Amino acid sequence: MPQSPSPSPTAARPRRTPTPDLILGLSLIAVSLGFLAYTLGLSAQAAAWPRGVLVLLLVLAAAITVRALRSPAAPPGKRPEPVPAGGGESPAQDEAPGTEAPPADGEHGEWSRAVLRRPALTLAVVVGYVALLEIVGFLPATVLYLLGHLWFGGVRDWRILAGVVAGVVAFIQLLFVYQLSVPLPTGLLFE
Repeated sequence: MPQSPSPSPTAARPRRTPTPDLILGLSLIAVSLGFLAYTLGLSAQAAAWPRGVLVLLLVLAAAITVRALRSPAAPPGKRPEPVPAGGGESPAQDEAPGTEAPPADGEHGEWSRAVLRRPALTLAVVVGYVALLEIVGFLPATVLYLLGHLWFGGVRDWRILAGVVAGVVAFIQLLFVYQLSVPLPTGLLFE
């Protein structure tokens, strides 16, 4: 009678596909460490605030990374069971099993267009903002950035859009121009 080959104790464990959270956490750690290294050339007084923010970012990135590493890996092609919003305590959920909505695409950390779309668009909006700063200056670029980012985030009420944009721009103008006497970029068009 033929015997099936027994698994070798040195057989490789299945590779775990990196989740978006793991990639995000490791990327933020790398960026934090890179910018922390950059602050080494600054005076202690000038480096205090950036270092504090970067250390906070580093701690939060480490927490994201640890959470991603501790999360159980779903077998390929199988999603973990969703947890009901109320913990399954509502009678309607307990009486009608299987009626909950299926998890959204990318909800459990697998790579997909839906998972990558929002971060990619956010990055494109930020890069566009930085490019516009050089061309049109701070105020017009910031107005366009805030309007675009809020719209992309789902805000459609013009009163909220106008209020947030006016408030943020006024606050930055008052703080930097009037309180700190720091001129904001005027851009190539308005020089």
